[in-house]
Amino acid sequence: MEALLKWAIINGATASEDAPKRDAATEESVKQKKLDPAIIDAILGKPASVQMTECLDAAENKETPLSAREIALDDLEMLAENIDNASNIQPLNLWPRIIALYQDPEPTIREAALWISGTAVQHNPNAQKAFPGLVAALAILRNANEVAVVRSKALYCVSSFVRANVQGLTQFVANDGLAIVVEALGNGNATLKQKAYFLLRALVDEAMDDETPEELRPGKHLIDAVLELNVVDVTAEAAEKMMENKEAAVFEQALGFLCTLAEATERGKKAVEQNQALQKALEQASAVFDWAQEDISRITV
Repeated sequence: MEALLKWAIINGATASEDAPKRDAATEESVKQKKLDPAIIDAILGKPASVQMTECLDAAENKETPLSAREIALDDLEMLAENIDNASNIQPLNLWPRIIALYQDPEPTIREAALWISGTAVQHNPNAQKAFPGLVAALAILRNANEVAVVRSKALYCVSSFVRANVQGLTQFVANDGLAIVVEALGNGNATLKQKAYFLLRALVDEAMDDETPEELRPGKHLIDAVLELNVVDVTAEAAEKMMENKEAAVFEQALGFLCTLAEATERGKKAVEQNQALQKALEQASAVFDWAQEDISRITV
């Protein structure tokens, strides 16, 4: 114990007693010396803007292994989940580079680029306003020969862009977007059809939402535009495949869309109830998808 006390006394001397004195030149040198930026990055992490640019640099480099390119885009997508980072894509001039990847030879890269775009514009008015990739995403969605998962991500991107975005929806309609989505009901796989019905139903719901100011939602003429694309006929035909392939999730979305359509306007109700092919398909579907009988009864006569 006595030895420990002596050690504490000796080593408890103040800095002024033990520390070597620094001359004025040394003090000035210490003040002027700056930390290496690499050290700062290691401690605090690189700014998000730098990380986003570096991710895209890696993804664009064809000499980079495909797995590393995919990881870089996955990291970029996670960064784009932050609304401020997503809004900075335009000031950083990254949109043209991201959209260029829609045409990459590798399907996984095309898929990732569309995923990033959809994540960035979702519920983000600033990013929606700046997004220049709608036409390119619609072209991929329309291409029936495109890999199914890439088409699905294209629809995700389009859906994120048009939801709660009247200006974007106007661009979407002007570029044949409604027709392209309806086409997907006939030539897409189950996942794509499910998402297409979900989007159509959401747009009809938005058009009928009287609590939202008119300038912030699509007009009810959108419902007429959907009906003019023969969406009820397309659904009647598609219902046969849904039953044949037991596509319950797709049928659930289709049924939800039809119910919403029929309850939205008188024209929508007549289109559903007076379509004999659809009524016949619904009668058959009530046996295949017995869980849906209650909803089917809402639109059958």
